[in-house]
Amino acid sequence: MNNPRNPEDESVSREIERLDTEMQEMKKQQEMCLQRKKQLMAAEDPAKGVFFSEEIHTMQMDYLRLEVEAETRRRKINRLRLGYEC
Repeated sequence: MNNPRNPEDESVSREIERLDTEMQEMKKQQEMCLQRKKQLMAAEDPAKGVFFSEEIHTMQMDYLRLEVEAETRRRKINRLRLGYEC
């Protein structure tokens, strides 16, 4: 017997795929923040009074924000897979 796929299942699959794509993009952005933070830290020269504390702080905050957003998406994917959300 031919059993067509439930449109709701396809919707959930598309949502999981979309969330996973967003999560991967956030991981890439996190890596860019980390690299930029390292560049700024390496460019600091305390002897000459060259500091980038505000920019370094901003990169760290962006990194942490992206981490939280990626974790939120990972948890939503898990809920969708378990059938707790539609």
